[in-house]
Amino acid sequence: MIGTHFEENHVATGFANHLAIPILRAEWREDMTFEEAVKLVEKCLLVLLYRDRSSINKFQIAKITTEGSTIYPPYSLKTYWGFSHFENPAQGAVGSW
Repeated sequence: MIGTHFEENHVATGFANHLAIPILRAEWREDMTFEEAVKLVEKCLLVLLYRDRSSINKFQIAKITTEGSTIYPPYSLKTYWGFSHFENPAQGAVGSW
């Protein structure tokens, strides 16, 4: 086999491994509906977006089952960057890190 193979209920790589996996571990359920799962993914992506301002808020969902696959149209998550501390950081502020 070439590449990496995972057999898990949820996986993440890179930055998401640190920020999204804790959310998935806390909120994922085996009996989730597709709509609930999409909302959970959106929550994880929002956390990642707010931690990396240079990323893009547009993504696409694909659903793969034994009956086949469905690729949904791309869409954007609503974000809000108008927080007062973003626009006027406190003196000596060095960021979120």
